[in-house]
Amino acid sequence: MAEKRVVRPSLKTTVAWYVLITVVLAAAAYGLYGYLAKDASPWHALALLLYFIPIQKHLATRMFSLTIEGDHLTLQSGLLSSTRRTVDLGKVQDVTARQSLGERMLGLGDLLVETAGERSAMVIEGIDRPREVADLILEKSRELSRQRSHGM
Repeated sequence: MAEKRVVRPSLKTTVAWYVLITVVLAAAAYGLYGYLAKDASPWHALALLLYFIPIQKHLATRMFSLTIEGDHLTLQSGLLSSTRRTVDLGKVQDVTARQSLGERMLGLGDLLVETAGERSAMVIEGIDRPREVADLILEKSRELSRQRSHGM
């Protein structure tokens, strides 16, 4: 049971943002410079600030992780300030994989992990194959409960 698995939010939506902004800026540049034949202005470079939207989303997804290792789950998030929450797998009571129609088509979804004695569920949004991860967490939780009940 020493296998370690790290789950991070998917980059599929972030890549979609990069593509969308690139297409919008390319269309605007074509319309402005090709079709209307306007002169280039240094102020037009400000449109590149739109890339801060996907860059922020990219950093947010990379700075968030759920680690399944041994007999515990660890949820870690943050770049400058960090939050780390560790839960005993034996306390896991319910794992929910939630997917909208669009998320199902992309293979994405949200994972909610509820534990005994905790005031709030652990929520991991936008991960790949959430059902597979939910099944893995429940399987490890049951395995740990069996081992503890048999005194191992």
